[in-house]
Amino acid sequence: MPGNTDENKPEESSLSKKIAALTAVIVALTGLITAVVHFRDSIPWLTPVNSIELTPNPVELAIGDKFQIVATVRDSNKNPLRKKVKWSIANPALLQIDNDGIVTGFAAGETNITASIGFVKGQAPVHVRRVTVATVDVFPPVTTLLVDDHLKFDATPYDSEGNSLIGRPVRWASENKLVADVDESSGEAMGKAAGTVKVRAESEGKSNAAQVTVSPKPEQPSTAPIPPPPPSPDHSNNASPASGGKRAKIGAAIGTLATDRPPVGAIVHLPTVVTASRAANTAFAEKIAIANGLKFGDCPANIRILVGESLIDLKSDSQEALHVPLGDVVYNLHGTISCPGRTVGAVNGRGTITIVSGKTYRCVWRQKDPKDFEITLQLQ
Repeated sequence: MPGNTDENKPEESSLSKKIAALTAVIVALTGLITAVVHFRDSIPWLTPVNSIELTPNPVELAIGDKFQIVATVRDSNKNPLRKKVKWSIANPALLQIDNDGIVTGFAAGETNITASIGFVKGQAPVHVRRVTVATVDVFPPVTTLLVDDHLKFDATPYDSEGNSLIGRPVRWASENKLVADVDESSGEAMGKAAGTVKVRAESEGKSNAAQVTVSPKPEQPSTAPIPPPPPSPDHSNNASPASGGKRAKIGAAIGTLATDRPPVGAIVHLPTVVTASRAANTAFAEKIAIANGLKFGDCPANIRILVGESLIDLKSDSQEALHVPLGDVVYNLHGTISCPGRTVGAVNGRGTITIVSGKTYRCVWRQKDPKDFEITLQLQ
């Protein structure tokens, strides 16, 4: 028996070594796999995709609309992954989508958009609707021009739900070209003669008009030389021809000096929208500024503001307006805003602000829907 026990010991020792070696191999492989998984998960393009979410979902757009659909790729822990998706459309006759997810509506109908990576997909139903113009907004609605002055009008068509239809063709016409004429395509008007006329904008059979009052240009101050006053008669008994000649020369010199001075009662040039009678009875701000008018995030905007009767065309981040009446003044905003990869939207806003001389007013933005932005003016 003891001999048999001694013979089994080498076999048991060899088996133990094999088990230990196998265990070490398994532990090493487990560690390697764990390291590879952690390394893979630390790199987004190596991490397995679990789901793809599309925003917005569902998608609503009109024929001619263009905006961006965002695809969010997530792993099993709902963490976002920076991975590119492949886009496809069930019915390409209705709309088109590019590699960045920007869709363009072509025809009315229903279809689906799919974003995929391998076998993982995300879908969104799409409704492309045919939208017609219901109303047309004209800006500024009321204005004053001098003869030969120019002003460009804006027009925004809207659908029945109040969504702006930027890009729809608009045609302009003046109801009396002898008073004010307007370019048919651009909407730029020019005063021709004193009077009142309506400038009309029409789109798809719907129209609206602005009222334009054209005033004659103020008369320029006369530049004709003032004749020298006649020499004063000399009633002195001591007057002599020589002394009378001296007085005549002095009078001529006075007349020459008078021509170098501005004539008394010269016309004061007020803003075109302010009459002399109003200027005498109204307190005006020397200067106000309107700031933050050109961008909403990364979206550039083109904004025109009618403060009372002063039209402010924002062409810089902060623009000054002069001679605005102090106190409560009604304002009206109009313009366009264009975000990258999205349909141009309309900028609108109406309200009342209290004008304080020398202050700055900022534009406060609110996005009502993808194609409509509302702005209010608030004292900064």
